[in-house]
Amino acid sequence: MFTTRSRAVALATLTSLALLAGCGSSSNDNKPDAPTNLKAIPGDGQVTITWDDQSATSDLRYWLFKAQAENATRDDYRKYPEAAIIAPVTSPYILSGLTNDKPYSFFMNATHGNGPAGGETPTVGKVIPRQSGSVWTTNVAAGAGNLNHVSLAYGRFLAVGDSGAVQVGSVAWDTGSPVLKWTKASTVLPSVSLYAAAYNSTTPRTVLVGDLDGDGKAVIWTSDGSSTNYLDQWVTRTSNTTSALHGVALGSVGFVAVGDSGAISISADGVTWTAYRLTVDTAANTANNATDRYTASSSAAADATINLKSISVLNGTYYAVGDNGWIITSSDGISWRKHAISYTNSSNTPANLTSVTYGYYNEAIYLAVGSGGKVYRNTDPSTKPWEEIPVPGMGDMKAVARGSRFMAVGTGGQAWVSSDAKTWVATSTGANENSVMWYSGGYIAVGDGGNVVTSY
Repeated sequence: MFTTRSRAVALATLTSLALLAGCGSSSNDNKPDAPTNLKAIPGDGQVTITWDDQSATSDLRYWLFKAQAENATRDDYRKYPEAAIIAPVTSPYILSGLTNDKPYSFFMNATHGNGPAGGETPTVGKVIPRQSGSVWTTNVAAGAGNLNHVSLAYGRFLAVGDSGAVQVGSVAWDTGSPVLKWTKASTVLPSVSLYAAAYNSTTPRTVLVGDLDGDGKAVIWTSDGSSTNYLDQWVTRTSNTTSALHGVALGSVGFVAVGDSGAISISADGVTWTAYRLTVDTAANTANNATDRYTASSSAAADATINLKSISVLNGTYYAVGDNGWIITSSDGISWRKHAISYTNSSNTPANLTSVTYGYYNEAIYLAVGSGGKVYRNTDPSTKPWEEIPVPGMGDMKAVARGSRFMAVGTGGQAWVSSDAKTWVATSTGANENSVMWYSGGYIAVGDGGNVVTSY
């Protein structure tokens, strides 16, 4: 809470900035016109500001004024809470840290460099950020086939799926919510099912993994920054494994992919891959007086009881999940530990897990979701078993993402949100969704039939 002194200091600072942004010699005719086409699109705890930005081809510098008010103006905005001047800004500008369900006002002006400011834009007022995840909007379908995964690469959306589907998307903020615009990659991939993607911005390189012709053989494709269109030109890589790969993640040792029959493939660069199989690590179990240690071995046989469906890097550690309640972790992709589950059902029947994530909501929460309306929750996986959380009415969950809340999506158009991973509230996306991600204050999900939905 502001004290009288701190509020006075804040107002004095704003006044000084306002003078800088709005005053200059009256004889100076070098004042630019007010920016045009100012819009403010609310998100979750944030607002995306867009305008006709000409700074890339001129010396224009833009100043953004904001306040928590329904219709603040240049004359009175300083008296409202959260009053601020932000400069320089470029479009689109994402202003975060705002209070949901409170109205905000925005207006702008511009200067030529540090010269005098021109006139202000009309105020865009009554802009109200709100918590996302409750109402879903259908966007432009990315393709006719089933989409299995959505992520970001090279600053664009990348959705992959069945029949070699590769869709590249961008976002436009022209309306009251973001509109996703998709184009099919120009290179037609063979008949493969693509299940996941991972992007290395340092290389840069993108990796896709999947299944060849539905016969259970792994496929790996890569696209790198040396090509002209990055996500339009793909090269097949030798996977060195015969089992389908369902997930891939980038961590400390590079790309690690996981799949059926204990398949684990590792690559430092995404080009050359070494194939392993997960098997019991007898030596490690003996040394630790344990039964939960596994190793990725290049000589181990396929194990049909170990089918891993997803992998993520959470707080620097690889987390992989799969059928029959498998949750395993590793720091190097080679040495793995299988985690115990504390069941709440009398049969101790584990779920087939499809996705795992992490979030901090008053405490650290690790969360895995899967079949049968069950989620598994943990606050300290290094020392605690995972707690099974049955959710009445929840069907099979295909994916989970962390945003302002946890968002789980799945079959039958079901979607569920939770701030603590214990109490869940149902919503509906309208179609089967296979993957979900958090982007710029909202959720984006893709699914069967090329369906794409957003919640902002």
